[in-house]
Amino acid sequence: MVMDVPYERISISESEEQINKDFERAEEYSVLASRSTFLGYNKFELSTGLIIAARFADKIRRVAIVSLRKWVPKDIIIRDVSVLNKELYEEIVNKRKMDKLDIIKIVVDVFYDEAGKRLQFSNIRITKYYPEEQCTILCKERMSELEKEISRIKEENKRLKESIEKIKSLISS
Repeated sequence: MVMDVPYERISISESEEQINKDFERAEEYSVLASRSTFLGYNKFELSTGLIIAARFADKIRRVAIVSLRKWVPKDIIIRDVSVLNKELYEEIVNKRKMDKLDIIKIVVDVFYDEAGKRLQFSNIRITKYYPEEQCTILCKERMSELEKEISRIKEENKRLKESIEKIKSLISS
């Protein structure tokens, strides 16, 4: 999925206070752990790490601020990441129907177009992680389905063998 951010200014719904908090937290994050990889000239891979789905917008914005602040102006980061967050919301909430407490990880490639003064996002990957209990339940359900299928196939195999034996007896008589 490739998304180009439009040239015109997009209204930002976040308050100035929230944006300032994000910049403060971004400063802390930059000291603690980097969530980005440099891929080439003006190209980066951003990763949220494991988060609950409800916090994806804050986390991706902070990761972008930490990773891009030396190369991209603040207003461009805020503007273009808000568009990305709308796109992610559509995917996470409306298409995939994820619960706000689901554990996810978002990884996205971003290219800074200096001439167009915009960020271009591509190769967006959203991974959902399941708790062990849920995996166990899903596996047990699937195993039950497979055991029923195996039983059905064994019965069919038994009938076919009986039919073959009948045919053999008819041929030999």
